[in-house]
Amino acid sequence: MVGNQQLTPEMADYQFQENGTHFNLILPYTAKDTNFELITSDSLRAHVDFFLLHTRKEWVLADLLLSCNFPLTTTKCYPNGTMAATAVKVDSVTNMIPSRLTLKDQSCKPTFSGDRFAYFSFNVASCGTTRTFFDHYMLYENEIALPYNKGASPVGPQYRQTISCYYVVNETQTVGFNANPILYEPTIEIGSGQLMVQMRLSQDSSYTLFYQEVDYPVVKYLRQPLFFEVELVESTDPNLELILESCWATLDEDRTSLPSWDIIVDSCENPDDGYVTIFHPVVSDARVLVPSHIKRFSIKMFTFTKDEEVLTNEIFVHCDADICDSHSQADGSCRGQCVQPAHQMNYRRQRKRLRRETDSNNHRQISSGPIVLTSA
Repeated sequence: MVGNQQLTPEMADYQFQENGTHFNLILPYTAKDTNFELITSDSLRAHVDFFLLHTRKEWVLADLLLSCNFPLTTTKCYPNGTMAATAVKVDSVTNMIPSRLTLKDQSCKPTFSGDRFAYFSFNVASCGTTRTFFDHYMLYENEIALPYNKGASPVGPQYRQTISCYYVVNETQTVGFNANPILYEPTIEIGSGQLMVQMRLSQDSSYTLFYQEVDYPVVKYLRQPLFFEVELVESTDPNLELILESCWATLDEDRTSLPSWDIIVDSCENPDDGYVTIFHPVVSDARVLVPSHIKRFSIKMFTFTKDEEVLTNEIFVHCDADICDSHSQADGSCRGQCVQPAHQMNYRRQRKRLRRETDSNNHRQISSGPIVLTSA
């Protein structure tokens, strides 16, 4: 037993090997059975309990504990007077729900939160932050805690995490410059930038380890699930949302080559005779700050057929994605992931793919590296 569940081959987060006398267990520290403890303000301890059972007699043969320490940067201080802090759920506080954590000013709640983490971002002049002057710097401090009703005694251990930033004062810098008279009135120039979208193949369903460029071509067995993540990178705007309009697979790196097989059609999963596409939910954590910037999907029981023959070739997966403003009613592309009825999908995909190739600046085209499907 790992945590409160039995270790089975379906638990993709865990890697287990044994040879009759020894066994080896590897799991990411973000696995759902892992518990956390803050050792110091910048150090985290992750541990998991597991038991060896006699399955027939239900005897506990051994009670074991895996524990590791990880460096954790909980607070970041920015030159513009903004503080950002991460709080992690610890098992010593049984009633802790990250989304309920607040700063000293209890109206200041997490910017993002999940089952295990809460992320705060605020100005040092707000949320009850205190300021203390020293000889050469000033210190800003706040506190992350679980609120309780005034006049009532807290039940059980309380969570309190002090966060602080200091800024150097009385520092002089000399800057030299030349001034020329203005000969004309300045005008505003309209600029433009590019938001980047990337697609990665995850090693398992935990979406914590991804294949790198040097790993391609990646070899996968037929009917082995493929886990993809498409992400809008280098953006922290919570109003933006990434929508996968369509995804398909080809035998050639050319995304317009034939034959091709639909994976996502009109932003919806595409069930087929040989495979099923499934969207996976994305929640905020230490890596995912804006869940709407990421879409995750898997292709289960993955087989491609041509003329009733199963293909074991090298394949490429391509996607068309839109970046839209989720708060703008005028942005028709931001209708959400999967809103079209299933019976309307087949005849729209080809038309939409051709149209999207010449569409707005908010459209992106991404492709995966080569994936080799083998039955051996």
